[in-house]
Amino acid sequence: MKILILLRILWTAGAQRIAINEYKTLKELGHEVKIVFLRNSKTKGYEELLKGVDYTVIRNGSGLLTPFFFLATKLFAPDRGSESVVDLDLIRMVPKIVKKEGADYLICHDQWAGLGCYYAKRELGIPYSVFIHEKLSNYNIPILGKLANNLEKDALYNADKVLAVTEKVANSVKEKYSLNVEVNYPGMELLDCEPLSRRENIILSVSFWDSGRKPELYLNIAERFEKYKLVLAGNWRISSLKQDIINEIKRRGLTDRVFLRDNLKESELAELYRKSKFFLRFGFGEYGLATGVIEALGHCLPVIINDQLGTAYMVRENNIGKVLSNIDADEIKAFVENMKENEYTELQSNIREVILKYSWESHVKKLLP
Repeated sequence: MKILILLRILWTAGAQRIAINEYKTLKELGHEVKIVFLRNSKTKGYEELLKGVDYTVIRNGSGLLTPFFFLATKLFAPDRGSESVVDLDLIRMVPKIVKKEGADYLICHDQWAGLGCYYAKRELGIPYSVFIHEKLSNYNIPILGKLANNLEKDALYNADKVLAVTEKVANSVKEKYSLNVEVNYPGMELLDCEPLSRRENIILSVSFWDSGRKPELYLNIAERFEKYKLVLAGNWRISSLKQDIINEIKRRGLTDRVFLRDNLKESELAELYRKSKFFLRFGFGEYGLATGVIEALGHCLPVIINDQLGTAYMVRENNIGKVLSNIDADEIKAFVENMKENEYTELQSNIREVILKYSWESHVKKLLP
C-alpha cells in the first residue's frame, strides 16, 4: 500500500519525530511510504533523523497569503510566532499532492493536516486517519471561530479513524464531537540505561519552547539547586523569548547553573539524555505527551512532571518518576537530592516494563484501515 504521512510544518516538534518513526516502521512492514511536509521552517535539528527518509517539502518560506493567515492564526493562538501559521492555501493543495503521489492511504498529523486529507477524500476517495496531538478547544472568535469549528468538524467526522496521543487529548475530542477516539501512545524503545552513579548532576528539560510553556518557571527550580545544572534543550518558536530568558538568567546570577541548548543534532540530544539524572517538564493546559518525556524513558531517565501533562497518568501508575499536583521547587529538590541508588534502580526497572508495553509496530497498525 502506498501511504502518505502528512504534516503541516517541518520543525523539531513531537509530531514530526513520531511521523519519522511511523515512516520507518511502515517501511519495515512492507509498505511504500513518503512523508509530506506542507511547509519548511527555519528550525534545524532533525537532519540526522531524516537521513534515509523519503520526504518532500511543498513550500519553503512564505506565500502570497501568508500575512493574512498569520493574522488569523494569531487570533486563535496569540502566543505563537510566525512559524506557526496555518497555511490554508497549502492545505487546499493536498488533493493535488495526493493524486501526484498516487497514494492509497493518508495519515494526517493534527486536524488541520486532516482538513487537507478530507479534501482529498472528497475529491479522490482516498481514506485517511487523523492523529491528534493536543486537546481540542472551542473557537469562540466571532465569524472565524464558527468557520474553524466547521472545518475541524469536517476533517474529523469524515476520517476513517481518529486517534489521540493521550487519554486527556482523546477525551477532549470526545467531549467536543462525541466521536469514537482511540488512544495511541507512540512506540518506545530502550536506547541505553546508565545507573545513577554514572550520571552527572544535570536536570534536563526538552521542549519546543514558547511562552505558554513558561520557561521562566524552570529558573525558580534552578535557584534551589547548588550542585545541579539545569539544561533547557530544544528550539524556540519565538527568538525574542529565548533572549528574554537569557537576560533573566543573567539577572538572577544563574549563568553557572542554567544552560540553553538549541539546534542540537540528534546525537547531541541523545548524549544529554544519557548523562542527565532527571528529566523535568511542566505543561499548562497541555494534554499531549510532551515528547521529551517519551524520549527520556528511552534513556531510562526518571521524569518529574506536573499533572496537567497528558503523560501524568502513565508516570504515576507505573511509578517511573514524580507527578506534581503543584509546581513546588522544594518538593522537586527533596525528590532529587534524597534519591538513593536502589530507589533509582527501581524506577529504571519500572521504565523498562513500560517500554515493553509499547512498540512502533503496534502504534502504526492502529493508524491503518
